[in-house]
Amino acid sequence: MNAIEIQGLRKSFRSFALDDINMTLPKGYIMGLIGANGAGKTTLIRILMGLYHRDDGEVSILGLDPMKDGKRLREDIGFVFDEPKYYDFKLNKIKKIIAPFYKLWDEEQYHHYMNRFSLNGKMRFKELSRGMKLKFALAIALSHHAKLLILDEPTSGLDPVFRIELLDILQEVIEDGDKTILFSSHITSDIEKIADFITYLQLGKIIFSEDKNKLLEQYIIIQGQEKEIPTDIKNIMIHGKVTPYFYEALIPKSNHLTPHWKEEHHPTLDELMYFFEKRRISDV
Repeated sequence: MNAIEIQGLRKSFRSFALDDINMTLPKGYIMGLIGANGAGKTTLIRILMGLYHRDDGEVSILGLDPMKDGKRLREDIGFVFDEPKYYDFKLNKIKKIIAPFYKLWDEEQYHHYMNRFSLNGKMRFKELSRGMKLKFALAIALSHHAKLLILDEPTSGLDPVFRIELLDILQEVIEDGDKTILFSSHITSDIEKIADFITYLQLGKIIFSEDKNKLLEQYIIIQGQEKEIPTDIKNIMIHGKVTPYFYEALIPKSNHLTPHWKEEHHPTLDELMYFFEKRRISDV
């Protein structure tokens, strides 16, 4: 069974729409959800959580419909938002309010993560920094044995040390093969480190949704010393740029093009997104 299956999803607002979204996330893997501001990442996540009605299409989360089976799904999903919001109580009181909603709440697990994140249950929520609020939300999400973790910008605002630790924790979480993670972030370097699959949204449309390694191997970035991009490269490139000293372009990897450039390398996820975004802007 796939953890997430989306087919033909559409959701329209006055000035924005998710259009024909198709995505599959197999159980036991991490998917990175990337895209510029306004691409539709948070809207998609809210549909998966059953917070927005969809206009059309099919959505299955752990084999259930998030709108029809939302109550059953809440047991099996852990959510962490970029700006967690809880009542301004002490953390242990917040935990006491939340814990009874989960049949599999694990008190030992909760204290493990509270200690690991250096959080004191006597702290009041409003006294926490943004990073500490995220750590507390993560401790809650990891303490009821959720089968699916949905994380919306979890590394935003965190110091580099904890960002690295968080990535390690997420990899630990899926080691048993029974848990799955959907991880949205603007920090594509974090996504590249841990994701098995990448879904890239651009203005409400999916540009690609596939295995990360296969995706990055499909393209190369080339660099030549000419002051303009050769015509044969222009005809196939995703996008390119020219400086007074060289040109650079993202092209599909092909055995049919004779190399006549100085350097080439497979793109990072940052570079891939940069060239696809530049192509969108140039097409406007």
